[in-house]
Amino acid sequence: ISVNPTLAMPVLGPGYFFTPKLGARHARYALSRTPAGEPDRPSVSVPWFSLDSGLIFERPAEWFGTRLTQTLEPRLYYVYVPYRDQSRLPLFDTALADFNYTQLFSENRFVGGDRFGDADQVTWALTTRLLSESGVERLRGTIGQRYYFESERVGLTADSELRTSSESDWLASLGGRIGGAWSFDTTMQYNPRAARTERYGVQLRYAPEIAKVLNLSYRYNREVLRQVDVSAQWPVSRGWYAIGRYNYSVLDRRLLEGLGGLEYNGGCWVFRAVVQHVQAATDVTSTAFFFQLEFNGFGQIGSNETVNLFRRNVPGYSVTN
Repeated sequence: ISVNPTLAMPVLGPGYFFTPKLGARHARYALSRTPAGEPDRPSVSVPWFSLDSGLIFERPAEWFGTRLTQTLEPRLYYVYVPYRDQSRLPLFDTALADFNYTQLFSENRFVGGDRFGDADQVTWALTTRLLSESGVERLRGTIGQRYYFESERVGLTADSELRTSSESDWLASLGGRIGGAWSFDTTMQYNPRAARTERYGVQLRYAPEIAKVLNLSYRYNREVLRQVDVSAQWPVSRGWYAIGRYNYSVLDRRLLEGLGGLEYNGGCWVFRAVVQHVQAATDVTSTAFFFQLEFNGFGQIGSNETVNLFRRNVPGYSVTN
């Protein structure tokens, strides 16, 4: 049994927001065949409190002769979660969350229902945007970091390494649109204690119109990941569209995932076919073939996984019908 009641009271204004939030997590387990000396009905109750606040400043700006609005958006986020011993609770579906910008503003550093981390911390972030007169975001820059007032005590397992530092890595991002068809997004995680970049990613997209998109990206994670990823959807003939993805690991010198497909729009019907090749493990690969014949407004023959594969593997993919 797991319950997570939450009470929030947002206070919003033209240039500010202020959201105090109270919550609690209660979990109780009914276990069988537990080791000797271990409880078969362990439970835990963890109260928590968070306070999210921010300001939004605006001013007129000009960029290459174009009138814009520039914003400055400072944000502070405080979380307090008292320590509760969870070492005797089972571990079914919980893992440590990835450290990213969204996680900076989360109450729990774990994902799943088996752990709720103790916390006494504050996150600060600063965002600036350039907006066109119609409200379209032309450029966005963000930087943020978290400060800890106490060391961690709740770990995923008894052997998990716990944080003792008083500050997190820096997270920064920069993205926007270049002209009407080009857009880019960059992210970086910087470790100030070791004075080095831990992770970064660069993404570039060209999308001049519907069903025309080209994506290029590079992802780097120190000593773990270096990947080149290229994907596209493009018309090749009247009614015919090619869709593909090439995801290559530079460290492992091998293809991690490849996808090639065709889509034909016959007006009142559409045919789609795709071949997917995945490196499932070091010496294990998997190849699958899917097809779909769709009659507009009536139904389909084949697997809808074809469209799902295109959407997951090609950001910006558009169905042609």
